[in-house]
Amino acid sequence: MKSRNFAYKAAMALSMVAAIGFTACGDDSSNSTPAAPTIETPASSATVADPNQNPAQTPSENPVENPGQVQDPTQNPIQNPEENQTVQDPASSSTSTEATAGCAAGDTPAPATFSQDVFNDIGDVYKNIQCNEKVIFLVRHGERENFTGSASALTEDGFEAAIKAGQKMPGTEHFKYIYSGMERTKQTAMGFAAGRGEITYTTTYAEGSDELEHFTVISPEFVADTMAVLRDGWFLKDKDARDANMKQDSITNVNVLYAAWAYDGKYADVFYELDARSQELIGMIVSDYAAMPKYTLVASHDQVLMPLTVWATERKIDLRLHNPDMPRNWLNYLAGLAIIVNDKNEIRYAPIKGMNDVVMPNGTIIDGGVQ
Repeated sequence: MKSRNFAYKAAMALSMVAAIGFTACGDDSSNSTPAAPTIETPASSATVADPNQNPAQTPSENPVENPGQVQDPTQNPIQNPEENQTVQDPASSSTSTEATAGCAAGDTPAPATFSQDVFNDIGDVYKNIQCNEKVIFLVRHGERENFTGSASALTEDGFEAAIKAGQKMPGTEHFKYIYSGMERTKQTAMGFAAGRGEITYTTTYAEGSDELEHFTVISPEFVADTMAVLRDGWFLKDKDARDANMKQDSITNVNVLYAAWAYDGKYADVFYELDARSQELIGMIVSDYAAMPKYTLVASHDQVLMPLTVWATERKIDLRLHNPDMPRNWLNYLAGLAIIVNDKNEIRYAPIKGMNDVVMPNGTIIDGGVQ
């Protein structure tokens, strides 16, 4: 077995090419819905990307993960699986004790503008959050092992990519961390915390494999909440209808259904209504500005974040996996959505990517936000 130690301020000189993977992320679950704050979906002047110009790779058609394990999305409470105790919903938590920079008297900074039709680097969004704003970064977990159960861990590349993404957000202010309850999302959150220097740890990989076998937090204790609504089942209304439509249309990859529904409104019998369900989820994640920490990192799954990102960008982002022609894009690892809230409780969004773009030998650039 090989062990790898990463210290608090160790410099990381790592390189990684984003792996292609299009199966669903994991179990399906949900939660009850607290009152939602005022939500404004900002219009954007950004030009919609031409899907025929995006140099993404064509995915293989992989089967759905755990197709028989979709649960009623109204039944699962928010719980911490390690301690088997209820974790307070962040939307109802008391005012954060985390320090926030705040604005100087009379200072009303103009909000930074973020593209809606391309993925913004997570570090660029982080450094442009204004003194009167707070942000929640929702990201898909890092590259995972081949099996897809709840205990599925990150690969070595996946964990190191999360560390590198965390290094893009330097600073001394503590982040709040939330994950879906699945092991790979917990490890993703820990990777970000390690990259920021909030924890030190030791990792061990299986002999002859790049699969992360075990990691041990040295100090301090890693603290995170879990939210079961962040699992893949949030938008899925009827799994029997899903399976019937896949069989009828000879579709082997369930994510094709997700894309056809999110962009074209197809398969309405399979999924909830996108606008209402997205706003409901936002209401569960976002609390009142005064009660929010300055920064929150949320690790979730593609079948939650892909539709949410499509909705938040008013379908300007190109994740059209159902496109019969090239490109056929899907949400990449460590990509997702930033939710930015100002001191008037106004919300705006930015599609984000935690991994850098990849330059192929022929000069083609593959966006780090898409597979």
